[in-house]
Amino acid sequence: MAGDQRGGLLPAPPPLPARWVDMRPVLAIGGINAPVLFSGLTPGFVGLYQVNAQVPSGVTPGSAVPLIIKQGSATSNTVTVAIK
Repeated sequence: MAGDQRGGLLPAPPPLPARWVDMRPVLAIGGINAPVLFSGLTPGFVGLYQVNAQVPSGVTPGSAVPLIIKQGSATSNTVTVAIK
């Protein structure tokens, strides 16, 4: 809560609505395309984007499963994630 000029408390402003990117990325985990649930600006941060995806069935579990994101002509570096 924030204070007003008289020292009282005011409620926090409502969160901004989610801001989606115009071009949805393609995300692959273990070489299998994963459903992208959200891709856009992270609420409360300037210039920080997030991608939420569901791990697809068929991904072989492991401690270092490769993950790649492609958007338009750009491809991310390969990172690894642990999948149980």
